[in-house]
Parts: sequence; structure tokens; C-alpha cells
Amino acid sequence: MKYLSFDSFQKGLKTKTFGRSFLALSRATSTNDVAFNLIHQGALEGTVIAAEEQTKGRGRQGRRWTQTPGKGLAFSVILRPRMGMIEAAGVTLAAGVAAAKTLEDFGLKPRIKWPNDLLLNGKKVCGILTEMGPKKDKMGSVVLGIGVNLNQTKRDFPGEIKSTATSVYLSSGKKINRVRFFQRLLLHLEESYGWLAEDRFSKVLAEWRKREDSLNRQVKVTQSRRVFYGQAVGLDERGALLVRNDSGIVETVHSGDVVMLKSKIMRR
Repeated sequence: MKYLSFDSFQKGLKTKTFGRSFLALSRATSTNDVAFNLIHQGALEGTVIAAEEQTKGRGRQGRRWTQTPGKGLAFSVILRPRMGMIEAAGVTLAAGVAAAKTLEDFGLKPRIKWPNDLLLNGKKVCGILTEMGPKKDKMGSVVLGIGVNLNQTKRDFPGEIKSTATSVYLSSGKKINRVRFFQRLLLHLEESYGWLAEDRFSKVLAEWRKREDSLNRQVKVTQSRRVFYGQAVGLDERGALLVRNDSGIVETVHSGDVVMLKSKIMRR
């Protein structure tokens, strides 16, 4: 089993900042946890932490992210955006665009499900988790966690996600060079994050809409205190999902669990 290493990763890396500071681990609770610790130590923007195995890998809504050593990617990037320049939703959408472009570089046709899932043939191949940095961090920080299934087979996925998860290998029949994929993803991520830094969120939204798999779909929205059904009709200027409920009112969904429904019938 060939693990990621600093030398193999740095060779051929074309980014200016992202990944120039790189930590490769065989095991971690989660790469986001390690990133938070490094922030306390003054880690630079663009620092990347990757782990072959996560004992407590997590996704949105407290879900677990499973990782097969040597077959996928699980990593975090430390970001230090300027105050007022960016919000977590913008980072998540920009990361989704970057991941989609990388998959396209390898001949695939991904779709993006708001706000953080990438799909191949309707199954999840990539997840994104954006978390705000420590409140005591005076510089201001965001931790961006990304997990991508690359060379997993069906046997690598636990029973509860076998029917909903996929990998690049399962979708294409081709094994992927993890280092090359990782380098391309960071290059695209540096570009899309740069659009945010240049106050060009409209560019992120335009690229996201080209690949979206959420709009004009019936959805079920689960939030902390309520559940409602409606139709996803668009995104607002900050990347929140706009849902027209069954009363005809358009609601702005900043957070929560959004499930795309196969049925086209509005439920009450």
C-alpha cells in the first residue's frame, strides 16, 4: 500500500500557496481536528493536512466519513480569509466547483448537490465540510475538509452507504493516481478560492450552476426545529438555497439537511 508522502506530493505541485506546507499522517481523529490544532500554532494559509485513516472522520450534520487507507483522499486546508470577505457557504461552493473540475479533468461528469456533495451517476463520490476556526484566533480562519473516493471497490464501503456511495474507479473502471488527482484538486481550489478573494463570488455561482443537481427539484429540508417540503428554485447572492414551500413562500435555507426527492409531487 503506497501512502502519500511529502516528497511525492511536492514533486509536480503547481500551486502558489496551497499545499506548500503539507503534513501527511497515517492516522488522525480527523484532519479538521489536526488543522484546528495547527491554527493555534500559527499555521499559514494554504497549509494542507492529509490522513490515510480517520478514526472520527466527520461530515455535515454529524455524519461519519469513512476512509479506506491508500484508496481515497481525506484532507483539510487552513484558510485565513480577510474579515468580511467570505462566508463559509462561499468556501463550500468554491470547493465543490474545484472538486467537480478535477473530476472532469479525469474524464468524468460530476454533478453538485447543494451544498457539499459531489455525485457520479447519482451516488456520492465527494463530501465537503467547512468549519469556522477558533474564536480566539485573531487572524480569522476557516478549516475546509474534503473527502474523495478514488479507488475504492464496493467492498470498501460499509453496509449503510453501499447503495449511495461510489468511487471514481467504480464509475469509470480506471484506477486513479492519487498524487496527481490531489495536486490538480488543490490547483483548482486555489483558483476558485481566489475568485472569492477578488470579490468574484458571482464567478463561483456561475460555475456551480453549470454542474448543479439541486435546482428545480422537490426537496425535503430538515432543520433543528422543523421539517418542510418544497421546490429548490435557486441560490441567493451568498450561496444559500432558495426553496419555495408548499404555501408558495420562498424560504432561504442557510443550513440543515436537504434531501432531493424522486417524487415531483409537493408533499404537505
